[in-house]
This record gives sequence, C-alpha cells and structure tokens, in this order.
Amino acid sequence: MPNTFYAGIDLGTSRSCIATSTGQRITTRTCVGYPKDVIAQKRFGKDYLLGDEALDNRLALDMVWPLADGVICEDERALEATVLILKHLIAEALPEMQKDDEIYVAIGVPAQASITNKKAIIDITKDFINKILIVSEAFSVAYAIDRFDECLIVDIGAGTTDLCRMHGSIPEAEDQVTLKIAGNYLDEQITQAILQKYPDVQLTPQIVRRIKEKYGYVSKTSDPIKVTLTKKGIPAEYDITDIMRECCLKLTDPISHSIQELVGTFDPDFQERLRNNVVIAGGGSRLRGIDIAIESSLDAYGGGNAICVQDAEYCGSVGALKMSVEMPSEYWEQL
Repeated sequence: MPNTFYAGIDLGTSRSCIATSTGQRITTRTCVGYPKDVIAQKRFGKDYLLGDEALDNRLALDMVWPLADGVICEDERALEATVLILKHLIAEALPEMQKDDEIYVAIGVPAQASITNKKAIIDITKDFINKILIVSEAFSVAYAIDRFDECLIVDIGAGTTDLCRMHGSIPEAEDQVTLKIAGNYLDEQITQAILQKYPDVQLTPQIVRRIKEKYGYVSKTSDPIKVTLTKKGIPAEYDITDIMRECCLKLTDPISHSIQELVGTFDPDFQERLRNNVVIAGGGSRLRGIDIAIESSLDAYGGGNAICVQDAEYCGSVGALKMSVEMPSEYWEQL
C-alpha cells in the first residue's frame, strides 16, 4: 500500500531547506550550475551541478540563482532550476520514497509574492508533488514556535524581509509586509562601502557573505574587525569595524520602521502585547545586537521586547512541515 509523506520547504533566495515527517532536515544553496562548454561537460560528466558543488566549481559553469527577491524569475531556465532544486531536496530527504507513494508539501514564500508567482510554483511541482500549500514564510515561523497569540514575526532572509502580525487567527493581508531590504541588500552595501574606503581590494559575493555572516553587528560597540583581503593578489589586513555597523544599520533601520508601522496600526488595546512579543528569524537574526536594536526602535511606543529564534536555518521549514501535517483537507483544496 502506498505511503504518504509530509514535508515543509523554505524556498529561499540564497538557501533552501526541507524538513520531513521522517525527521530529516536538508539544506542547499538555491543555485544550479550548467557546464559552460564541452570541456566543462567532459570534466563533470553531467548536465548540471547543484548547491555548494556548483558554487565550488562556478568558474566552469553558467550559474543560475532562480529566486530573485524570494520569488521565481520568470524565464524558462529559472523555472527548470527551481524544479531541480526542489526535486533534489525531496530526493535527499526522502530516499525511501517509492514511485507510488504520495507527498504533501507546504512551501514558504514571501508574504506578498504575487498570485502569478504562486501559480508558477504550483504548475512546476504538479508532476512530483501530490498536494501543495503555499504559505507566508513569516507565518511558517510562527507555526514552528506555536506563536498564534499577539506577536510580530520578523523573518530576515536573503532576498526579502517578511513581517507578519499574529493575533490568534490566520493573518490578513494588512498584517503582512514584505521588504526587498534583506541579506543580499546588506551584501551590496558592505561591498560598496569596502570598495569606497579600499578601492583596489578584490571582492566576490562569496567573500562578502562570509564576512557578513562572521562579523555582522548592530550593537553600539564591537571588538575591532580586521579581515584579510587581497589587492592584485597580495593579501593584507583591513579594518572594517565602522563599515560593518553602518551597513548593518542600513538593513535594520527600514525593518524597525516597518515594525513601528505594524505596531502603530494595530488594535490599541493589544499594541503593548504586540511590541513586547517581537520574534526575529531567518539568517538576519544572527546579526549581533539586532534584538536590542529593534527594542530600542520601540522606545517611543513604550518600549518592546525582541528575541531571536534558536534554529534560524530550519525554523521556517519546520513550521511549514507542521502545517502540511495539521492543515485540514479543505485548506489544500481551497488553495
């Protein structure tokens, strides 16, 4: 008799994660590399490489990052790459799945992803996913930590920052905000600032991302941040302490403003509860001091309390998994 498997997928601009009903958790870079020429094809012996393997061999590949700002790019190669990534995640996480088995999947996307984009995800997955549920990434975080009362979820990813106001029921459109100011935006700011101060250093997106993930902070003080970079191939040490804080504030300031808007437009009887229950998730939650910076932004509103989730990488996919297991059948059909 066929088995039914459940999975939750956080489909991200930079990374995508899956959590399954069998207890598996897998993550991959959301990229596909296609061999540039016959030599590359001969070297790899296959038509494409995925994730970290593609990144490690990117000089010989045409790289495709199919999700821009958290939504699928509308071209054939991006759609194909998205299918390859989703199939890869499912195959890696559920190797025991047989041809006749069924899989129900909830996929997290930015809160304000267009109807067209949601339809694209449904269309490209219909051949290998039996039932699909498209959910807000921030709502899936709330589901993971069982926070359905008055709280404000802030999910800072690579392509988008998603904010969701919870109040004991499924959020309405006015409860959700998507900002295109997120991790990739911060990478761009760091790159520009370093090059402005040290014009001849050599940077790549991978170098900048590693610097951000290791040293990013928004607290008022920090130990000196000195990194080794090359100039025409010659390594040297560069101080980027002030650069890191100023760039990270360019990320957190717009997020704080959106939090203020969501608090200020909430039912006044419940505003205090909301601002004292801010939950920060996603890769951006790893920035040192981001919880304190957000709390400070609410001082004029009477103060606030913010916490960062413990499992920033899998929180969204775990919440999506819980939804795929618990959602009544009419919600799948309605979608």
